[in-house]
Amino acid sequence: MNYLLLFVGLVLIVKSADVLIDSTSKIARKYGVSTFVIGITVVAFGTSAPELAVGLISAINKTNQLTLGNIIGSSFSNTALIVGMAAMIFPLAVKDSVVKREIPMLILVQGALAFMILADGELTRIEGLVLLLGFAGFMAYIIVNSKKSLKVAIDAEGDMDTDGDGNMVEEPVKESSSAKLWIFSALSLAGLFLGGKLAVDSSTQIAAALGLSETLIGLTVVAIATTLPELAASLMAVKKKEPDIVLGNCIGSNLFNILLVLGLSSVINPIAVQGSMTIDVIFMIALTVVVFLVSLFRKRVSRAYGIILMLSYVAYISFKVILVLQR
Repeated sequence: MNYLLLFVGLVLIVKSADVLIDSTSKIARKYGVSTFVIGITVVAFGTSAPELAVGLISAINKTNQLTLGNIIGSSFSNTALIVGMAAMIFPLAVKDSVVKREIPMLILVQGALAFMILADGELTRIEGLVLLLGFAGFMAYIIVNSKKSLKVAIDAEGDMDTDGDGNMVEEPVKESSSAKLWIFSALSLAGLFLGGKLAVDSSTQIAAALGLSETLIGLTVVAIATTLPELAASLMAVKKKEPDIVLGNCIGSNLFNILLVLGLSSVINPIAVQGSMTIDVIFMIALTVVVFLVSLFRKRVSRAYGIILMLSYVAYISFKVILVLQR
């Protein structure tokens, strides 16, 4: 039965991601908001719904180690698996604003998390409140940034130049379709949440039946399952030639997961940190720094770097599994 629920969840995730990317990209063009802003907010929040559900449920059940492992594992998946796979299909151009602001912001937040959990081996309620304050600041930044993005340029054809290339928008959205687009976006977000929950619950039960530990389940099985919405949304974005949504989604999801999910979870119930988590945290930050350096000097994530990111993810998962098998 769990395998059937996992299949249903995966199908629901893929279809919902298709509708979400299509509707949100059209909304972005309609209002002159950049697709990156849509990716780092609407899409990121929607695809982070499974992590939020796991975080709240595990906090109430006082099994927060699952949440911490899930968030760190999801960060690996977002950075290495999603960005890597997307870049292998279609090289991702990186805007200067993303290199100067959003990626350094993510590195700063990850560094702060590392300090919190490695300093005393626990993520306390006070530290959770600090993370929630950071989330409030991040949302304030997004609101200001989205208002600036409304000041779009007019291209040679007299249309809104939302992508900055001087060409007119190829698929203008009619005014009458606005309500329908928002309804489709809301329904697709609900579909992602439901599909993600089915995938998480079923895969967790399957892993538990196989005798895997709570921490390993969080770092691998649950992390992969909760990342499926981001993966589906990103691959659909690449297919629809909306690369900005890929980076916006991954950066936004990582920030949402650390600031909001871990913040809420640790406020409800403090999270004890296992000593083995040190390597995971360091590797998480190192991957983000690699993407930052590649974006800074290359201005894009090429297929070659996408392959490197994918291989690093496979190596990480293999390393965690080998450690468990040796115990």
